[in-house]
Amino acid sequence: MEFKHIKKIQIRFGDIDLLGHVNNGVQLSYLDLARMDYLMQVYGEDIEWKDSALIVAHLTIDYLSSITLNDKVEVHTRIYKIGNKSIALYQNIVDSMSGEIKTKTSQVMVAYDPKNGKSVPLTEILKTRIEEFEGEMAVE
Repeated sequence: MEFKHIKKIQIRFGDIDLLGHVNNGVQLSYLDLARMDYLMQVYGEDIEWKDSALIVAHLTIDYLSSITLNDKVEVHTRIYKIGNKSIALYQNIVDSMSGEIKTKTSQVMVAYDPKNGKSVPLTEILKTRIEEFEGEMAVE
């Protein structure tokens, strides 16, 4: 599977737990950082998050191998399916030197209106820009 979006991650000393590994919770922040970078790059302009948002509704995560302070890692992100109100994506944290997948995830994000507290349809412009960036994918 091809990942067109790659975000390099700087591991900080504060990311490390007592065992010398990047804390699992910190890895979630790496995923968040990469998702934001992906959406800003693909959307191509500032996103007004207070009016509408994409929120993580489902996350499956496998911690396959530990990450240490001296590792060089990057997050690979790919949206593989677009629904009416949601997108499905894969994100992997990968050792940029060896290509080893350290952490593997599958996620669903839902378009959400924070003012009304309800899910809403994805905007057509976001769907179009994701399709242009990713190429062929499943569209519901």
